Amino acid sequence: MDAQVAAAAYAYAVRHHALLIHYIWDLPPWRLGEGRPDWVWCLWGHFLRVPRIGRRYPERAGYYSRLRYVATRAREVWVPTAHTAASVAERLAIACRHVPFCFDSDRFTPAPAGGSRGLLTVSRLARHKNHAAVIRAAARFTPKLPVRIIGVGGERDGLERLARELDVPCSIESNLTDAAMVDAYRRAEVVVCPSRFEGFGLTPMEAIACATPVVVSDIPPHRELLGEAPYYFTLDDDAALVAAIAAARAGPKPSSDVLSQVTIPAAAERFATGLRPYLS
Repeated sequence: MDAQVAAAAYAYAVRHHALLIHYIWDLPPWRLGEGRPDWVWCLWGHFLRVPRIGRRYPERAGYYSRLRYVATRAREVWVPTAHTAASVAERLAIACRHVPFCFDSDRFTPAPAGGSRGLLTVSRLARHKNHAAVIRAAARFTPKLPVRIIGVGGERDGLERLARELDVPCSIESNLTDAAMVDAYRRAEVVVCPSRFEGFGLTPMEAIACATPVVVSDIPPHRELLGEAPYYFTLDDDAALVAAIAAARAGPKPSSDVLSQVTIPAAAERFATGLRPYLS
């Protein structure tokens, strides 16, 4: 849960003498940097924060200070990946329980093969998501590959400008229906997930579940959760990304076997196992 929800949940737990299990999705390193949290107290259900003078968290200091306050007082802290567990241990000095989440395995399923074409990338339009690398890679093919980006965020103008400069056919969309989102995965020739940082990484899972070839950045959560199903490339190596896309276009469809432990039923069983001692 995010820090705003966690703060409300903590206040509720205090009022009703309930235990709290805090699920931390990720800790982006550029937001915490080498900083330290602000001083935080929870008094009569209300949070009071005094900004630290000097070396604070560089971004969203209040948000992550509240998150840390709640995490240090929760009965348990759960995380989706070993990478997040290591990050929480290093930056918050808190031991975690590794409880992987899931993707929507009921919704994302294969469909009969159609006329697939072009590259698809799905995520927020934020700098660390690295969408520009996909546009640059598409420009190196002959003919240039069309790129479809689904997401919202502040990088939109810059991505559209880059696509124009490189003469890459590029569409940026948002607010798709559930059915249209699934259809986008099924119609793509290759789904590219070039992110520099992920807490869990739903996009490649959804693509693999739809039997669409996937190219991903070689970062720890992708390796941990996806095994050998995708084609990997090294960050900041456009030639490696182009080669991975070419291999994905020529290769077989991915097997969904790698997703067996991140389906809804598998996650439900994990969560039930973790909660059972507190519910009996």
